[in-house]
Amino acid sequence: MRVARALIAAMVLTSAAGAQQAPRPSSMTMSGPLIMSAGPSLEVPDANFAVPPGHVFRVMWEINALPDSSAVSPQITTIARFYNLHARHGVPKANLFGAAVVHGTGWRALLTDEAYQRRYGRPNPSKALVEELIANGAKFAVCGQTAGSMGVTREELLPGVQLAISAMTALNVFYAEGYRLQPWR
Repeated sequence: MRVARALIAAMVLTSAAGAQQAPRPSSMTMSGPLIMSAGPSLEVPDANFAVPPGHVFRVMWEINALPDSSAVSPQITTIARFYNLHARHGVPKANLFGAAVVHGTGWRALLTDEAYQRRYGRPNPSKALVEELIANGAKFAVCGQTAGSMGVTREELLPGVQLAISAMTALNVFYAEGYRLQPWR
């Protein structure tokens, strides 16, 4: 019994120590060089998996959640990270194409400040990031089925955000344009 208690205590202490946040590496930048409002990444000077010269990235994400309406969407922050980490490592902006298919509760991050204010009592915390991504060529397509069921109109979406018939439709069109789905895991 003593051994079991000691083992349990060791497991608790180990998991508590692991739960503490590690210090941020000195080579991590919190944003830039393309997306300045978000997108942290590390410089990896000794990477030996080379991106072929001229490689064009056409990456698509499925944005399906905004768990906290008072914070910037962490899923959209990942898109900023994609742009920044590749640009930081020499991939030309002209070779970076990102697209997001948005459904579930993810649509909230794409509302204008006015629409967000009506629903959540505050301006949209993801607005500046979405606008900056769109200005750098990212595409956002909101599922029309989700929007319709939630009472969201096209006029309530940020400029540059597209309203698709459905997420399935947008996924299919982006695939046909050469985009590949980037899994979150």
